[in-house]
Amino acid sequence: MPISFKINERLAGYAMATAKPGENVLICNRDLIGPADTMHLQQQLEQLQGTLFSKIPMLPDPSMINHLLVLISPDLSCTAYVNELKIIDKVKVNRSIDLGALVYVSDIADVASVDLNVEVPADYGIVFVRSLGWKRSLFFDFGPLCPDGIPRGYPVEQVLAQQALLLLGIPSACDAPETFKTRLEHMKSGLDRLKELLSLRNETESIYQELLEEHPWMLGGVYSKIKRHRALDDKKIPDFTAERCYDYCHDIVEIKQPFLKLFRKDGSFASPFNDAWNQAESYLAFAVQQRSYLYEEKGLRFENPRCLLLLGYELTNDEVREIRKKEALGRVVYMLTYDHLFQMASHVFSLMCAAGENVMLPTVRR
Repeated sequence: MPISFKINERLAGYAMATAKPGENVLICNRDLIGPADTMHLQQQLEQLQGTLFSKIPMLPDPSMINHLLVLISPDLSCTAYVNELKIIDKVKVNRSIDLGALVYVSDIADVASVDLNVEVPADYGIVFVRSLGWKRSLFFDFGPLCPDGIPRGYPVEQVLAQQALLLLGIPSACDAPETFKTRLEHMKSGLDRLKELLSLRNETESIYQELLEEHPWMLGGVYSKIKRHRALDDKKIPDFTAERCYDYCHDIVEIKQPFLKLFRKDGSFASPFNDAWNQAESYLAFAVQQRSYLYEEKGLRFENPRCLLLLGYELTNDEVREIRKKEALGRVVYMLTYDHLFQMASHVFSLMCAAGENVMLPTVRR
């Protein structure tokens, strides 16, 4: 049975930067976090446990929760559904399926939508935690609850479809139809190309840009498409604007060649690192300040934007730790080294390969 309860404070999201009293701070009020982003996922689940989940009467231990949906009305009355939803995934298949036949992950070309079989009003906040095996994913949207919030203008069903894809480890379907085998071959060629460029210590930045433009799935499946050198204005031209697959809003991706010297001998950041980081922050500041202009004139939707900064290769553990400390201060710029890019792309590829091993997907509708 649905569980009714009430919260006393209006949730807005999480802070994307540190701030002192009286200072402005960016807030992320909508996010989709997949199982690959382990630390961020764990942090946000723990935050929600303290502010929301702990208010749910008789909530089972987290280890017993397969899925959890919380709907928050404008008057802060809430309804929670714990392990009782009849979730229907509407998928596109790559072979003929007979009525009543088992459907396997290898049969799935894409997830079109996810039906929770409950009404999700556009002016309600939503939190949805879903599990698949040992993996979990979190989606939340507190935007409608904000003082200047407006009802959602995007279909929740499609966001939940992207969540399902993240849990399955399946990249979003390409615009052109492909067979499962052809997609794997295309991904393998991109992965091999990245490995070759790094082994040859190729320092040509444009080659890596071309590779990512052809293989946006390497960035973890978060982006459905990325566009190269799309100008924000005459001077600010990031390497990529990337469209998030779950809400069709944009982030910025800025890449540098892998072999720049990022640290001085004393362990402090070197000029190439500081220059790249400052450039990323300037792009984000412009995107936030000129949000209306960029949407009306450029068709770019910057809602809670982040900048992914790709640079560095074979850094030491101490060097990576220093970068993570800097990330934690802002939460709007985050960095991948080329080692991490290769590891993440290899992981996505291995999941795709495993999908061909007839692992059954529960609750599937054609």
